[in-house]
Amino acid sequence: MAGTTNGTVIGALTERAMELRAAPMPSAAADAAELALVDWLGVTLGGSTGVPARALLTGLGPLSGASRLAGGGTAPPPLAALVNGTAAHTLELDDIYAPGLFHPGAPIIAAALAVADQVRASGETLLRAVVTGYEVGCRVATDLGPAHYKHWHTTGTAGSVGAAAAAAEVLGADEDVFAHALALAATMASGLQQTFRSDAMGKPLHAGNAAHAGVVAVALAAGGVTGAADALEGEAGLGAASGAPSRWETCRAPLGSPPAINAVTVKPYPCCGHTFAVIDAVLELRAKGLTADDVDRLDVATYSTALAVAGIARPRTAAERRFSIPHLASLALLDGAVTAAAIESDRKAADLRALAEAVRLEADPVFEERFPSRRGARVTAVTRSGKRMTAEVPDRSGSPQNPLPYERVKQKFLDTAAAVIGTRGPRLLAQVGRLRAGGEVVDLEFAQVSRSLGAP
Repeated sequence: MAGTTNGTVIGALTERAMELRAAPMPSAAADAAELALVDWLGVTLGGSTGVPARALLTGLGPLSGASRLAGGGTAPPPLAALVNGTAAHTLELDDIYAPGLFHPGAPIIAAALAVADQVRASGETLLRAVVTGYEVGCRVATDLGPAHYKHWHTTGTAGSVGAAAAAAEVLGADEDVFAHALALAATMASGLQQTFRSDAMGKPLHAGNAAHAGVVAVALAAGGVTGAADALEGEAGLGAASGAPSRWETCRAPLGSPPAINAVTVKPYPCCGHTFAVIDAVLELRAKGLTADDVDRLDVATYSTALAVAGIARPRTAAERRFSIPHLASLALLDGAVTAAAIESDRKAADLRALAEAVRLEADPVFEERFPSRRGARVTAVTRSGKRMTAEVPDRSGSPQNPLPYERVKQKFLDTAAAVIGTRGPRLLAQVGRLRAGGEVVDLEFAQVSRSLGAP
C-alpha cells in the first residue's frame, strides 16, 4: 500500500508512526505512557464489575482465548479488547485529550494490551505501542474537531484508528499492513452522541467497539485485506460522512514536542469532563466559606459544548446525573466532593433537587474562544443576603495546564482497582514500573485467569 498512500492522511499518519518507531522513546513519553497505563488499569479494573462489561461477558457466548480480561477471565484478543475497552469507559474516569474531545486510553490501551498479552510482548513494546496509538488517535480526533463531535462520539471514531495503530505497533507491522489497518479501522468507526444524551447505557461500548475494531483491523490487514487509502479525507470518507470540514493539518504535521500522550487530562471526578471546571470553581467557593444554605442562585458561565452535553437540568437517573452541571455543582457544594457513590444515590439526588434548581447556565465568549484545547468556567454565587462570590477556573483540574499530582493519580488507581484486586494494588503499580526495565506484559497481575469468556 505504501506506493498508493503518498499525499494521503493515512500515508502521513503512517509516516509519523514509523518515525516514532525509528527514534528512541523519550523518557518523558515513557513516563506518560506508564502514567496512562496506571490510570487505565485502575479505571478498567473498577469498571470491570459494571453492567456493560459483565453483560458482554455473558452475552458473547462460550468463546475462549488467550488474552486476559481486567478482573478475571480470558477471551480472544478482539473480544478482550471489546470487554476491557468497555470497562475502561464505564466509570467515566478515563483520560481525555482536550483538543480532540477524545478519550484515548480506553480504546487504545485496551487494543494494545489485548494483542500484547497474546504475543507475550515486552513491557517496552507495550509502552511504545501506547505512545504511537495516542499520537495517531489524538491527531485524527483533533482534525475531526467540534463539528464531528456535534453528532459523533470521537472516542468511538478516532479511537478505532488509534487502537489500530497501537495494535499494529505491538505486532511490529510493516508500513503496508500498518496503513491498511488504519484505513480498515476508519471504516469500522462509530459512536453516536445521542447514546449519552439520553438515559442509556451504551456509551462505554463506544470505547470497547473502537478497541475491538482496531484489533480486528490489524488482523484483517495482516491477512491481506486492503483498506481505502483515503478513508479519512476522501469525498465519502470519515470526515465528510461525519460532518468534519477538515483539511487534516494535524494528521499531516511533522512530529512535535511534546507527544500527544504528554498532553492528556487525567480525570479527577467520575463524571463528564465538561463539568470539571464548574466543580472546581464550586469547591473553591466552598473553601472560601460558601454553604448550600447560603445560596439563592448559582450563575455558571462556561463554553457552549459543556452546556449542550452536560446541561441536563433535571436528571432522572445516575447516568443523567453524570452529565448534569446543576446536579454536580450542587453535590460539590453540599458534600465538598463528587464521588461515584453520591452520584449513584437516588436519595442524595432528591436532597439536591432544590439547590440544583438555583443553578443558571450560560455560554461565555471567553471560554468559548479557548475551547476545545482549554476547558474553563466561572461560577458566581448570589447569597440570600445579596452578597456575590465568584470563582473562575481557566483550566479544569487534571488538564495539562492544571495537572493532578502523581500521588493523587496513584490514589485514584488504588481506590478504583481495590474492589477487584483488593490489597494487590501496590504490587501491580510496581509491576508497571518495571515494564521499561525488562518486564513483560504477562508480569502484570491485573487478572486472575480462572475461566474463559462465557464459562460459568
